[in-house]
Amino acid sequence: MSGFLQRRLQLQLLFILLAALSVVAVGSLLIWDSIHGAETAILADTHRELTSATGELGQQYAARVASDATWSASPASAKNAALRAISEAVLRSHPGVEGGYFQGSVFLGYSFPTHDNPAAKTDVPEAEKEAIESVVAHSQTAGAADRVLRGGDYLVVIQAQAIPNADSVAWSMKRLTRGRGGVYRSLLLLAFVLAALLGIGATLTLGIGLRLGVAEIQAGLRALEADFGHRLPERSDELGEISRAINQMASVRRKLETDLRREDRLRAVGRMVAGVAHEIRNPLNGIRLSMQSLERRLKDQSVRHQELELVIEEVDRMEALLSDLLPFQQRSLSQIAQQPLLPVIERCTHLVEPQAKDAHASIRLTVPDPELRARFDSRALMQVLTNLLLNAIEASPSEAVIDLKVERNGEFTAIVVHDEGPGLDAEQREHLFEAFYTTKAEGTGLGLAVSRELVEAMGGHLIYRDGQLGATFVIQLSTGES
Repeated sequence: MSGFLQRRLQLQLLFILLAALSVVAVGSLLIWDSIHGAETAILADTHRELTSATGELGQQYAARVASDATWSASPASAKNAALRAISEAVLRSHPGVEGGYFQGSVFLGYSFPTHDNPAAKTDVPEAEKEAIESVVAHSQTAGAADRVLRGGDYLVVIQAQAIPNADSVAWSMKRLTRGRGGVYRSLLLLAFVLAALLGIGATLTLGIGLRLGVAEIQAGLRALEADFGHRLPERSDELGEISRAINQMASVRRKLETDLRREDRLRAVGRMVAGVAHEIRNPLNGIRLSMQSLERRLKDQSVRHQELELVIEEVDRMEALLSDLLPFQQRSLSQIAQQPLLPVIERCTHLVEPQAKDAHASIRLTVPDPELRARFDSRALMQVLTNLLLNAIEASPSEAVIDLKVERNGEFTAIVVHDEGPGLDAEQREHLFEAFYTTKAEGTGLGLAVSRELVEAMGGHLIYRDGQLGATFVIQLSTGES
């Protein structure tokens, strides 16, 4: 079923071609049969053609008058020129037909655009002028009238139609040569077949153009999925409107995304300020209570050493909080360079060895290539990796093994930290890298948020890898290779 839908355009084109060929076949049979018909059939065809031509002349006249408020005041010469242009445009699609308009007592806008002579024919034929005036007069009372003039070798068919809501009449005329109807009809048949073939060619061209245009738009949409700055080529056909609409939509969406990112940053700053205020308020309250107690005890001269230590501890808490916040203002790291990873990783493992021993845990380091290099800032990477290792030690049960691995993945070198702890639930994963979000009783919730800021400032990514027992964090750093 999907294959059928994908080929529906080709099937539609096939049906159009079959219909066009059927029209050609049926038309050919009908015209071939009409070649051997009687003069009545020829006249009937001519009457139909003149009816169509005269009707078009009347419609175009009404449209012209309706669109020009100054028409009634225009001079006769201007009306004649304007109506001749209309009749030439209409009668050009009716070979052998001449005609124009009759207003008051004069002929206006006469033309014969398919006349054999190269010079434009602009004079009403004198031989049939009286007959034309008679048909026009009859149509003014009856609404429409026609007349057939028969000569030795020719037939002249005249038709006139009164134009509604106007004092004018549209008329047309066609000459038919007796004895040459077969040649005429053969030429008409050839013209009909050629027109049908041209229609088939136009249909094929349109179909191919549509197919190529749709493919171009589909390719552009796929490119937009990866890069919303991409723009579809501007086309001059009907599909160009779609391309321009898609480009406009992409521009609007890009602006909206920029506005949303700005709002997200503002909300993040608001959450940060609220969190900082909350975190600082607690130690400040403790310091205040301690100082009030010290004030009372100073009067009694019974100050205890433990109360002074409490004040110092609270001050240290605020200093640690502010130290954690500083990296948010230091996204630009000046010591980023391509350098070996192993020395930094080994220093981090040595730093956290005491905490690992206290927790009865061990760190298993796996480095497939000691010469692996990446682009990073040594101090920033040490801060991030040390924080991840300490988190892994805290989350691991006794006698657990923390896996620290280095992997090469395309343009990135990955440092993977995996512990055997309980892992993270859905809610924790959702808020994992948000500032001030923590599940620890004494945590500030800034460790992972700061770590991600530092890694991104180095051109990398800090991600949580789901799907394993325990928790797995990955530091992706660019290799710096082109």
